Amino acid sequence: MAKVTARDVAKAAGVSPATVSLVFRNKPGVGADTRERVFATARELGFEYTVPEAPRKTSTLLLVIYKAHGRVVSDTSFFESLIKGVSDATYAQGYHRLSISYFYAQQDREEQLAAIRTVKCAGIILLATEMRAGDVTQFERLGVPIVLLDNWFPTKHLDSVVIDNTRGAWSAVRYLANVGHREIGYLHSSTEIRNFLERREGYLSAARGMDLDVNPVHAIVGVGSTLESAYTDMSEYLDRDPYLPTAFYADNDVIAISCMRALQDHGYRVPEDISILGFDDETSSATCNPPLTTMRVPKASMGALAVRRLVDQIHGATGGEVMRIAVLPEIVQRASVAAPPADE
Repeated sequence: MAKVTARDVAKAAGVSPATVSLVFRNKPGVGADTRERVFATARELGFEYTVPEAPRKTSTLLLVIYKAHGRVVSDTSFFESLIKGVSDATYAQGYHRLSISYFYAQQDREEQLAAIRTVKCAGIILLATEMRAGDVTQFERLGVPIVLLDNWFPTKHLDSVVIDNTRGAWSAVRYLANVGHREIGYLHSSTEIRNFLERREGYLSAARGMDLDVNPVHAIVGVGSTLESAYTDMSEYLDRDPYLPTAFYADNDVIAISCMRALQDHGYRVPEDISILGFDDETSSATCNPPLTTMRVPKASMGALAVRRLVDQIHGATGGEVMRIAVLPEIVQRASVAAPPADE
């Protein structure tokens, strides 16, 4: 006797082979009456089948903190606020647990991915500050929805929540220009991440558009991205007795505070001799001497936006479009910026 096939079941039940396939794979798109008729026909004909279990629902979201080198992603208030924003929004959206995993690019990747696979999560927030596009692929293969936080990649079909770095840097330079500065330098991180590269674009765009009295290329001082390396690099720069502008815009507050200390140790007064403006609004920016004028980033809101977008993906409520949500920083006026000193 010939073996009964799915096509035989379809013919006997009066439905298409595609409908039978949907029923036996436990997929949506088939009415309850038709589904039951297919099952009944299969039993009558002796067709052997196994209906896969529906995927288990989970109330856990996963935050993966990716560290390529750790020179940017570190224990600062910036990332603490981002993570708190993710955590608070996770519970607000009805999920009962946020699992946090650290992923170190210099360690065994397969071992780390295996550990991540043991977390039964509904979706992943990927803190991608230090990532490159090629690093993302291994996480895409995990088969769960992903939202990138603090970075984006034009080659990746993934939602992201980022800072509008270019416009933020442009606004910082415009603020210094409105105070009266025409010679505005730039303390640029030697660590290449997208945030800093976009901020460089913003500085250069502002320098050209506002017709500042500097050669933008010569006004850029490259420094490290940690407190120690930025201080050391700025000190070495100052030891060469360079020409200094009347104000500096810095890639972030860590760099701004470190370079401000180097300037002070070399006898310069801030802001009387030279003004400094940072980016991020770290907690320490309000307590350093003098308190730092900076660009405030809505860090907790970024984390919450990423969670809400991930939940929309999980529930199939995105409409299929891919979104890059960019938040705009705002100036926080403190004491490190003043009008340029009058010519003697």
